[in-house]
Amino acid sequence: MFRRVAFVLVICAAGLLAAPARADDWDTCKDENAPVDASIAACTKLINSRRNKGPDLAIAYYNRAISYRQKGDTDRALSDYNDSIKNNPSSARAFNNRGNIWKDKGDLDRALADYNDAIKLDPAFALAYANRGDVFDDKGDPNRAIADLDQAIKLNPKYSRAYNVRGVVWKKKGELDRALADFSDAIRYDPKSAIAFANRGDVWDDKGDQDRAIADLTEATKINPNYARAYNIRGVIYKNKGDLDHAVADFSEAIRADAKYALAYLNRGTIYRDRGDLDRAIADYGDAIRINPKADIAYLQRSEMLLKKGDNLAALTDADQAVSLNGNDAVNYMHRAAVMRALDRSDDAISDLRKALSLNPSANRKRQIEDTLRDLGVTP
Repeated sequence: MFRRVAFVLVICAAGLLAAPARADDWDTCKDENAPVDASIAACTKLINSRRNKGPDLAIAYYNRAISYRQKGDTDRALSDYNDSIKNNPSSARAFNNRGNIWKDKGDLDRALADYNDAIKLDPAFALAYANRGDVFDDKGDPNRAIADLDQAIKLNPKYSRAYNVRGVVWKKKGELDRALADFSDAIRYDPKSAIAFANRGDVWDDKGDQDRAIADLTEATKINPNYARAYNIRGVIYKNKGDLDHAVADFSEAIRADAKYALAYLNRGTIYRDRGDLDRAIADYGDAIRINPKADIAYLQRSEMLLKKGDNLAALTDADQAVSLNGNDAVNYMHRAAVMRALDRSDDAISDLRKALSLNPSANRKRQIEDTLRDLGVTP
């Protein structure tokens, strides 16, 4: 949430508040278009001057907190929101914004508590309802999420973000038509909402309308040419359509837009794998692992490529890591069993296959495992 709250300066008898420097500092501190560092410097001067107390001091901390968050310095932003609330415990916006910081940090319970306080202080605060609904969604409570988002929309019927978040919740619940309607309303009230176009495109894909999906995702990338997620989703659709050139181009665009987007590397690596370009596939899986060392699927897929290249020991190292990261996936054990067979370690392969069977794999995988065990000369 950007600057700024309205405020009234307390004018002192000596007339010092009328000094140009002070007025300039307040103008810069509260100006949402001011450079972030300039805003922080101006707010800091006001805070350190010791001439501001109570609500005025709270506003200086509040505005500086916004700038710190824009810089990605959530710790300093949190500290400033704490001081803002200390100096003005009646500011619903300060509680709401501090809730955003807790959400950024992954502390959903504290975020929820702050949104609760914001709503108590201002029961007509649509933004706080939308934020609380978003947290309820993150906590896996879709019914409460929808109730809060309904209230946000009741308070502000043109609130694009509330429609968008509610659409996300409906999509998770499998209510695709409701999700589609909400994303359409989000777009109606904010035609420049790239995220709403991307979300609606995702739903069109789920409903099997790939052409409409691509149209919406293309619009999302026009609005925001650096929207990595939109490129990635469109790339998956092109892959499913068999248009691998466009798919690779989109995954590459996603990576350009966000060099830390592990999923795009995984998806592009899969196409390279399918094309038989093992070295490029290995490189992309390696980048996915570098970005997300806990992605067992990246280790699994890189292991598969290494096994195809005949580098069995390296394949085993990755297969071990996949099992270590996710010991509840039968596929990880099935693949490691294949590596064990390549290394002539039949007993270890049998052990892994039996473990895979114990994890209740799909009917098709169950048949594959049983057939492999028979090939190894043992009864499933």
